[in-house]
Amino acid sequence: MRLTINRLSSLSRSSPTAGPIRHTLIVVCAVVMLLAAPLSALADAAVDQALYAPVLPDQRAAIIAETAGELSRYQISTEIELPTDDQPSRLTGEVRLQYLNDGPVPRDAVYLRLYANDARYAEGEMELRDIEVSGEAVNPELSVKDTVARLPLPEELGVGETIDISYGFVTTVPTSPRESYGIFSYQPDGGTLVLAHWFPILAGVDAEGTWSLEPPSQLGDVIFSNTALFEVEVTAPSDLVVVTTGTRVERERDGAQHRYQFVSGPVRDFTMVLDDDYESLSVEVDGTTVTSWYNPKHDEGGRAVLRYGAQALELFNDLFGPYPYEEMDLVDLTVRNGAAGVEFPQLMFIGGDYYDRVEPGPDGRPTFLETIVAHEVAHQWWYALVGNDQYQDAFIDEGLTNYMSTEVYYERVYDAGVAEREVLAQLEEPYRRRLASSGDDIADQPTDDFASASAYGTIIYSKAALGFGAIHEKIGDEAFFAALQAYYEEHRFGVATPEDLLAAFEEASDEQLDELWQRWFEEAGGE
Repeated sequence: MRLTINRLSSLSRSSPTAGPIRHTLIVVCAVVMLLAAPLSALADAAVDQALYAPVLPDQRAAIIAETAGELSRYQISTEIELPTDDQPSRLTGEVRLQYLNDGPVPRDAVYLRLYANDARYAEGEMELRDIEVSGEAVNPELSVKDTVARLPLPEELGVGETIDISYGFVTTVPTSPRESYGIFSYQPDGGTLVLAHWFPILAGVDAEGTWSLEPPSQLGDVIFSNTALFEVEVTAPSDLVVVTTGTRVERERDGAQHRYQFVSGPVRDFTMVLDDDYESLSVEVDGTTVTSWYNPKHDEGGRAVLRYGAQALELFNDLFGPYPYEEMDLVDLTVRNGAAGVEFPQLMFIGGDYYDRVEPGPDGRPTFLETIVAHEVAHQWWYALVGNDQYQDAFIDEGLTNYMSTEVYYERVYDAGVAEREVLAQLEEPYRRRLASSGDDIADQPTDDFASASAYGTIIYSKAALGFGAIHEKIGDEAFFAALQAYYEEHRFGVATPEDLLAAFEEASDEQLDELWQRWFEEAGGE
């Protein structure tokens, strides 16, 4: 099927409906403004600071000091082919990876994840080509149904040492797969190419320094990865709107193609969405440009998403600590399999099915679209910045985020009565129904150990959220948010564990919380 392309038009926009936003609305009809030099210049070590262009100026020096020399670095070039009657969409590209061994032990191999080879991606697939390690050709050892590639190293790589790895890839993108939440797909209904984990990426390394090589999760988030620096060159049809992690630093037109160059700052992944007719609205919040990208039929919803996103960013900046990037994008697309939104660094997918539901319900409850946006924005702290192994400890980021986007968000943006109704509807009632029908389950267990998607969803999103609410009630506002700020400051760009979060709450409150923590997260005694 061919993609019909319409050029994005400039539209005059008025301010969103009033809310607790202290900022001026601006119109954006391109991805970002020109900010820095081409990638060829960035390759020079003398200008490595340019890799941090997406970081807010007032935080840039501190984040460079915190991460410089501590991260792996990707230089990726890719060309995107749109689907035709004969073949699905494809990406062909090359990666130059400077891998840094930041683990506790020497490495004799490096592992890549090829998520598109998982069976849930239908005709999606990913092929590695022309792999070289330190300039020498190597053959990958594929395993876990071709979703893991082991690259042997010529000799052990010591802790803190780097090695140069290069490889080519060809990635096939499935058209409207029923599985995988729609996060890696071509969506013909919206003219949208959705590209999460579209290139072979380093396998995640947990807090103990162990490679995460499990099969892709069947119930929760597919990807687990560590913070790195990305420089990405994308060649795509010139009439497509391109929205990505990071900041665009250059755009060149070559006939019917555009060549874009992006840098990311320190992030866990580099995600892209391309669309044939996206429109956009932006607003500045504490120095960050928040942009809502939406299909023209979703104009009202697109405005609402911008308002919700700005409110959430402003609130969470105050409660958690400052968001460090110059951009944050909220993108309208089709999300499947029960998901309503999906988080990625600096970029969030918001389910297009909810964009027509922007008015309060007959009972006065805010639209669920607002909860989706607040939830995904909170994930920019709890997942994107402070990482955790989602295969093992999903309750940390999902439970904490869901508590923040229900009780905390609605109480601060609306009032205690609204927050109480949202907690009842979104957290307490689903958990009570679960207890009555199937009994309780343990929150702190591997994602795929849950008996079903329903069990995982209720325990991780409802029970775990209520557990964080119980801790909040026990230690009070001051200690609770002081703990989260300390946890954020200590673990951003890293991988945290449940023990790290518990320690932060105990230190801030000067209380022992083991019993409360165990009751909510480590036991199945909800009855």
